[in-house]
Amino acid sequence: MDVTGSVAQIKGEEIAKQASVNPIAALQGKVAGVQITNSGAPGSSPDITIRGLGTFQGNPKPLYVVDGVWLDDISFLNTADIKSMSILKDASSESIYGVRGANGVIIITTNKGIAGKLNINYNGYVGYQVANNIPTMADGHEYAILYNELQRVSGGTNMLDSSQFSQGTNWFNAELRNAIVTNHQLSVNGGGDKSVYNLSLGYLSQQGLLKTNKYQRYTLNFANEIHFTPKITFGYNVMGAYSKSHDVPGGIWRYLYTAPPIMPVRFSNGFYGDPGYYGLGSSVSNPQVTLDYNNAATQIYHINGNAYVNIDLLRHFTLHSILGGTYHENDFKNFTPVYKANANQMSSHNTLSINTSWQKDWIIDNTLTYANTFGGVHHVSIMAGQEAQRIYNYSQNSTGLDGGLSSDPATWYLKLASGNGTTTDDISIIKRASYFGRLTYSYKSRYSLTSTLRSDASSVFTDNSGRALLPSVGVAWIITGENFMQDQQVFDLLKLKASWGEVGNDGIPAYTASQQTTSSSIIFGNTQTISSGQSVQSPLPPPLTWEKSAGTDIGLEAALLHNRLEINADYYNKKTQNFIYYYGLQGALGYTTSYVIENIGELQNQGLEFSATWHDQASSDFSYSISANIAYNKNEFTKNNYGGNQKFYSGGGASTGGQLGTITTLGLPVGAFYGYKVIGIFQSPDDVQNYKNTDGVLYQPNAVPGDFKYAKLSDDGLAINGNDRTMIGNPNPKYTYGLNTSFTYRHFDLAIDLSGVADVDVYNANKGLRFGAENFTKDFYDKRWHGQGSSNTDPSVNLGGGQNYYINSWYVEDGSYLKIRNIQLGYTLPLAGNHLGIEKLRLYINAQNPVIFTKYTGFSPEISGGTPGNINIDNNVYPLSAIYNFGVNLTF
Repeated sequence: MDVTGSVAQIKGEEIAKQASVNPIAALQGKVAGVQITNSGAPGSSPDITIRGLGTFQGNPKPLYVVDGVWLDDISFLNTADIKSMSILKDASSESIYGVRGANGVIIITTNKGIAGKLNINYNGYVGYQVANNIPTMADGHEYAILYNELQRVSGGTNMLDSSQFSQGTNWFNAELRNAIVTNHQLSVNGGGDKSVYNLSLGYLSQQGLLKTNKYQRYTLNFANEIHFTPKITFGYNVMGAYSKSHDVPGGIWRYLYTAPPIMPVRFSNGFYGDPGYYGLGSSVSNPQVTLDYNNAATQIYHINGNAYVNIDLLRHFTLHSILGGTYHENDFKNFTPVYKANANQMSSHNTLSINTSWQKDWIIDNTLTYANTFGGVHHVSIMAGQEAQRIYNYSQNSTGLDGGLSSDPATWYLKLASGNGTTTDDISIIKRASYFGRLTYSYKSRYSLTSTLRSDASSVFTDNSGRALLPSVGVAWIITGENFMQDQQVFDLLKLKASWGEVGNDGIPAYTASQQTTSSSIIFGNTQTISSGQSVQSPLPPPLTWEKSAGTDIGLEAALLHNRLEINADYYNKKTQNFIYYYGLQGALGYTTSYVIENIGELQNQGLEFSATWHDQASSDFSYSISANIAYNKNEFTKNNYGGNQKFYSGGGASTGGQLGTITTLGLPVGAFYGYKVIGIFQSPDDVQNYKNTDGVLYQPNAVPGDFKYAKLSDDGLAINGNDRTMIGNPNPKYTYGLNTSFTYRHFDLAIDLSGVADVDVYNANKGLRFGAENFTKDFYDKRWHGQGSSNTDPSVNLGGGQNYYINSWYVEDGSYLKIRNIQLGYTLPLAGNHLGIEKLRLYINAQNPVIFTKYTGFSPEISGGTPGNINIDNNVYPLSAIYNFGVNLTF
């Protein structure tokens, strides 16, 4: 392990105590400076950010290295197969992975065989999931009142008799369930002096919160290591996974959030509830129809493995070679039958969509290491290496209509379709070639130096910019090794360390650094001659180069009071140079590509990390450990390559009214929420007329009582317009923290873990997007404006009218939270002397995410998904759930 860099290690035992479906989720709150954002979707992968967002529109993911194989995702990996995870956080430790190290590196070592007798282990649990913090919606009676208010404001005539409606349909109760989750893992390992092996099989079944949603995964892991001679070791590892899921339809959470409660799931005659029956228009739908006629299913096949050899060539020289590869296939099918549920929800064709993608890649890595100690005090290690990698991606998207297609999955093949279908496909190949070296030196194990130099070439870029030279250096001083510290009784370890290094990010689509063409055909003249040729697909892009991160880290490590108290503190300053932005292209230019990529500037993440752990054996029966960590990070766009102060827009689910909802510009963080600042609610027509400048220009001339009142921030002398927008929120948390405890008393063990973020905002887009008969929350019903003086904080029901639907600060909420991440209580049965061959039997109960403390009014302030410029936007996001498990750990 790099003793000069910033590296955190989590053991497999700690990960297993989380009983998490995805191993990354188990890291939440465990490591300072590492933010984990979970999703409630079955089988989903959490978002992970290490020391802040280091890119705007490049690949933000860290690199996963699983037994030497580079991966972008580890959702296939069974948590019980992991022996350890190491998180590399600073440029010095990451630099050996140059081309992909800019967003951090997570090294995962899986379980291997152990020489000795045969060991059989079973780990399993069964439990259920419930939705957390379900918003309380307006009931049928309240909805009718809101709807009538909207009719009066908008000039409608379709009034509802509110006295005829009571509670109505609670759509969340109607469509959500307590979802069952089961997970089983069986492993066998053993071996002798010459060979060891480990075989594990896993099965996961996870229902979704929605009644039609389900995910299943099967995993296999086999590792074998053979010692041919004392100097030659050969090993290989194979991991396979197959998963299948019945997916949820797009937009379903929005439909549940806005469905009218006066509409039943079904009428008494069995027909679907119809919004048209109440004259509610086309803006709302029946969620049950959407779920019943959604037939979306995904199958994923994954296999990766490696073979390696270690050879002690000569005295002090070791050769290590590894060949790894991955095959990943994703097959998605979605079938929509002919149906008519109501005027808004119907289909006139049997339609089949198939999206298939393959990824095949290999990596080869060869290193030669020289290690020696001179004079008993000078330890030197020199490593030189070569690496090559090839990544092949292919995707195909096809649709077919009618013919022999039906609701029977056995007919879901395009060859049975008869209507006009479409097929598109795409291919990309990325190649990387690297040379690297590392020097480590220590004197008396007191002074340490680590220096790395890596040269990377990537086919993503052109010849002139496709190779990067990435250096790093780190030093450490163990102060407690000095003679003047020998008589002190406070510190068992006191170490200072500092590092600097550069790492890269080539995470952009292949070929975007080059001008592209596309094949096309045209028919000439009366002869109808078909001619084929090429047309320009994209403009000649400007010179494009790597995103390169240069990072500085200064740290302190200390152990006190007979190693019972451990303290770590770090300061870091990471600058991403030439970060990438996708400039949109006007359609009038005639290109089929909608963007061109440029290097636009410099992004800085600067912060502090602190962690402390106290562990003690209080008595022969009782031991405990308490660990706390906190991190501060400031994210800022600090340099524009073009010298101006341009605004780079994005927005995703926060974009309405032709305006993009996030901005990145000098002095602001990546993806800051950008819109109008609400300063109140217009109470009367006079209030509208009096809101003007000294020249009598009305700032919001078309506003009516109950509308948002926006701050006039520019001095352009005009009514409220785009120039009056400003930063209204920051989606990047300034603080992340965690508290992890464990207690053992005799045969009982208890673990309690907490995690949280602070000083962060969420754009609650679910509160808006109402342009007709959508429902509102009970909170809005209670606080809304419905007459002069009734509210100066919340508008009238006319959220879709006038300028009310503009992006504004009313939608921005405090996203800070503290949650109990995990509680696990276990009991290990005393089995000494038993005749069943059982070495260990542990039973436990577990609760994950049972309680969350937050001011956020949506499902959960943990908002996963989105590109770096579009994070923390709550729009149709799958909510988190609380999970309650009962589990067994059994060893023979």
